[in-house]
Amino acid sequence: MNSRREAVLALLGGIGGAVLTLFAASRPWADGQAVQGTLRAPLEVSGGSLVPVVPALGLAALAGVLAVLATRGWARTVVGAVVALCGLVVAGSALTQRDPDSDELARRAGDALGTATATAAGGGTAWPWLALVGGLLIAAAGLATAARGRAWPAMSSRYERPVADEESSARTQPRANRTADTALDQWRAIDRGHDPTDGPVQSAE
Repeated sequence: MNSRREAVLALLGGIGGAVLTLFAASRPWADGQAVQGTLRAPLEVSGGSLVPVVPALGLAALAGVLAVLATRGWARTVVGAVVALCGLVVAGSALTQRDPDSDELARRAGDALGTATATAAGGGTAWPWLALVGGLLIAAAGLATAARGRAWPAMSSRYERPVADEESSARTQPRANRTADTALDQWRAIDRGHDPTDGPVQSAE
């Protein structure tokens, strides 16, 4: 696998993982009912509400993956390490919250019913597992960037004109113009019947 394809796969994996994380965080990680005596109320707690760090790190990872495009060398390695850390924290948070804390759900059930005490019937959903997958994809992309990113080509390098070429062009252009002007003067002198070998040709405008 060449370095450019390797870079594209890592970046797509990181972006995909961040999108999965953000989507999963918007879905309910706890689903059931708040119960207080005869009172019942639906109870849904999104992942972002239950674990605010998950969507925050999903956004940070997405920004980091995009920043890889603008960095190179050691800076790219550092960005990759940060992205990998974000992914690992997301995965760990999702794993620990696959079965939400009963006390936290009871507190939220009380808030939903407007009472001091309540219980929550129901439990976790499958959405934390999707966040776990997203976190692992982010971590893999970050680790690949940290380990191999310095060898990847800069995404903008193909559009940059080397400075040496610009300087060479600047030196060559006036010389080419002078040569063209001299040849033109000689042709004009021949048309006027002047032999260019007799001496310098005077330009006639």
